[in-house]
Amino acid sequence: MYVLVQHYVSDPATFWSDVRYALGSLPPHLALHHVFPTADGTHAVCVWEASTLRDVKAFIEAYVGHVSRNLYFEVENPEGIATPSELEARAAA
Repeated sequence: MYVLVQHYVSDPATFWSDVRYALGSLPPHLALHHVFPTADGTHAVCVWEASTLRDVKAFIEAYVGHVSRNLYFEVENPEGIATPSELEARAAA
């Protein structure tokens, strides 16, 4: 599954320093595909791949939860551009 995480960063210097450290400890069951930060580092969106959203959340909160508010979403992306499959199923019915 893919997990999108929105980060609202209260201390950019600490957050990004902790991110660099955390990436060295990335467990094999998590894959970070993309990081999209704002220029000032106060916001970011990241795309992860993992078995569960809980795995991503546990890893992130352990490293940067003290300096950011993080929102987690399970997302669909089988082809790179996706529309919600539940809406497509309803429309086809």
